[in-house]
Amino acid sequence: MLSSLALLLLLAFYVGGTGMQEEEKKPVFLSAMVGESVIFSCNLDFPRDVVVPYTLNWNRGNEKIVSIQDGVLVYAKEGYVGRVSNSVHGNRADLNLSAVRKPDEGWFECRLFFPNRSPPTRLNGTWFHLSVLGSELMGVPPINQTVAEGNEARLECVSKDPNARVVWYKDNEYLSNIDELQVRASTSPEGTLTLISTTPNDIGWYKCEVISTTGQIQSASAFLNVHYKARVVHTPRQVFLPIGRPGAIECTYMANPPVTRMRWEKDGFLFDPFNVPGAVSRRNGTLYFSKVEESHGGDYTCTPNNELGTMGPSPLIKVMVQHPPVFTVTPHNMYLRKPGDTIHMTCDALDGSTRPTIVWFKTGARCHRTGRS
Repeated sequence: MLSSLALLLLLAFYVGGTGMQEEEKKPVFLSAMVGESVIFSCNLDFPRDVVVPYTLNWNRGNEKIVSIQDGVLVYAKEGYVGRVSNSVHGNRADLNLSAVRKPDEGWFECRLFFPNRSPPTRLNGTWFHLSVLGSELMGVPPINQTVAEGNEARLECVSKDPNARVVWYKDNEYLSNIDELQVRASTSPEGTLTLISTTPNDIGWYKCEVISTTGQIQSASAFLNVHYKARVVHTPRQVFLPIGRPGAIECTYMANPPVTRMRWEKDGFLFDPFNVPGAVSRRNGTLYFSKVEESHGGDYTCTPNNELGTMGPSPLIKVMVQHPPVFTVTPHNMYLRKPGDTIHMTCDALDGSTRPTIVWFKTGARCHRTGRS
């Protein structure tokens, strides 16, 4: 009796376990056009729903193409670099594959491993089948790229039809209409775009459009990113700061990657805002004073830096501290005249060595020059 019961329990466990495995191995079928993106979503089946250190591998057949450790992409196989990105949302991990091409068609699998547990893996694999559509015209679409300023950028776009016409756009504008790129851009016979001596202005979205002789169109886009040293774009030649009030010196810059440090100098020496009460160097490049003092006047320069370095300091910024105008002559408190008499009220002031504009008011309203004044 006991042996029969044990046999039934074993059979039930086997059938249930096999059913669970088959359910988890049920494939997901996806499709994408050539040049588009596709997202593979994998469930992160943590033990007892408690997040522990993990490694998520994405396989193409029996070969690992992407590896993610604790949510961070640490490995991408050649051919997938620049085309894959990952994101984690709770118990779901998404792999985004961009610039889909015909060779991407086939089977993909995600596998979750726990290096600090035994056994290190569970029945958590998910299979995906990707079908790639629309490969009649475009064989290889462009992919996102990052290059250093001055280097060459090459955006692939291979047409399968030798008689097809390839047209390139930058930020939805015909590339042939952009004067700056006329002498630096060229297109190969199969459609690949090459930019020489790249500049920060080359950053943007590039679209390749393949047009067949019958008018059929297929397009794909990629983003070109150009890294360059931090540089000053604009600074004022003179800045007037009102004494006793807030004031700021602006330093407009551009940088990619972002600025990590801003260096200010005053009269040829380092000016460290951390050591000056009320002074703050803001992230937008502004040097801010909460209360301007006489000592804040002088000749300033700003130098932005990023991880690539800097293109150098700004031109001199001459900062002058302004005092409010001082009255030198003021009118009397009261004037007594008969109707029809002339009244002469005197008022004069100096603003340093210059004479400021003087405006008269009568009972709160500004006086305008007439034939009587």
